[in-house]
Amino acid sequence: MIPPQDKAEIVVSDAGPLMALAKIHALDLLKDLYGRIYTTESVYHETVAAGLACNAPDALLIKESYEQATFEVKALDVQAVPVLILPAKIHPAEHESIQLALQLKADVLLLDDWDARRVAEANFKASKAHTVVKGTLGVIVTACQRHIIRPEHAIELLEEIQCR
Repeated sequence: MIPPQDKAEIVVSDAGPLMALAKIHALDLLKDLYGRIYTTESVYHETVAAGLACNAPDALLIKESYEQATFEVKALDVQAVPVLILPAKIHPAEHESIQLALQLKADVLLLDDWDARRVAEANFKASKAHTVVKGTLGVIVTACQRHIIRPEHAIELLEEIQCR
């Protein structure tokens, strides 16, 4: 069992986990686990602006979380963040999310893409950052471990992801 956190964690998210959790109506897990989630402008654009343009129902849920200040766009100060080591080609929003995690000295970076996770971990190691990388599944498991959801609910969410 993972005990509740004594201090507020600094959490940065890329678009993937936000969209995946919205599709299964589980965005509240992020608020319950972390309180506030920071994103870049490009993540907002990908999840909300582009999503609304495509009439994606999950975009409305994500937009609502921004409006309720669960999600907050944080400006990226490219002068304050080191140039990333890029052993793999990754999406620009993933690149910026990794940079924002370094800039904020984040405790957690939410990122689903395997190549982007490898890039993040290499850069955190090189920067001696203690940031943990988790994906959508990690969010669900952590919510279960912290008794935010029951194991049965976690299994239901995992099955729903599998169907999408």
